[in-house]
Parts: sequence; C-alpha cells; structure tokens
Amino acid sequence: MGKNVHCRCKTGCKTRRCVCLKNNEPCDAQCECADCKNPLNGVDVENLSACAIQNISEVSELTDEELEEELELPCGCEETALKNLLGHYSCSKCGEVYWYSFCWGDVAQDDCTWHCDVCKTCRDWREWHCEKCNKCTYGVSLPCEYCGSKHRW
Repeated sequence: MGKNVHCRCKTGCKTRRCVCLKNNEPCDAQCECADCKNPLNGVDVENLSACAIQNISEVSELTDEELEEELELPCGCEETALKNLLGHYSCSKCGEVYWYSFCWGDVAQDDCTWHCDVCKTCRDWREWHCEKCNKCTYGVSLPCEYCGSKHRW
C-alpha cells in the first residue's frame, strides 16, 4: 500500500494538523515539511494496529523487557509477547485475532473491538462514530444518543 498524502507543514509535523500524521503515516521525501518531527518517521506503520499508531509515544518508550512480557490471550489458548500484539496477532490454536489496546491497557479481540481514529480511543464493537456530532455513541442499530442521527451503513 502506497502513501496517499504529502504535507507542507512549517511547524514540525508534531500534531494531527499535519496531514501525514492525521492519516497515520510517516512523512517522506515528497513532503515539503520543515523541521519534521513526525513521530511515525522510521516506524513500520503497516505492521501496527490503529491504537498502537495513535499511541506511538507509548510504543516507542517500551523497553525490551516490556516488549518480551508474555500476555494471555482472552481465548485462554496461549500467551504471547507484547511485541507480537502491537499489530494483529492470530492465536495459533483458535485463529482469533488480537492486538494490544493502549487505551484499555489490555489485549483486545479484533472482532469485538475497534479504535476510533477521531476520538482516539478503543471502542466496543457495538459503538460507532457519528459524523454529524463527531462523537462515538452506543448501539449499532440505535440513533446517536447525542444528536439523534442514524448510523449510515
């Protein structure tokens, strides 16, 4: 998958005002940014979950010891190192897919959880992001609890 956007930041690409960072991408040679400090530069974002990308400062600060820490998968079939859960990890026994939620501080099951790029937090599968009021709301078949808008499928 190729890079879709290129920025022209004059303030260092440190905030989500940078179109590259906003799209969870590092800056590249085609960007026209000045004094680039995009925290995703040099990071293999293709192999990270959305939660890990949006919490890249925490990911970068993990020690080798912390990355090797074994975490039990919610299925109970096996344990795996945290480093394997920074992206999507499939259980070798049951095939369920998991990733580490920095928002929740725990292993998340992929088909039950998602990370909202707008709200910057992990959510239950029954929640959705309302584009009208720009908040996450509960109930995939219910109107938005904040503005009454219906979820568009």
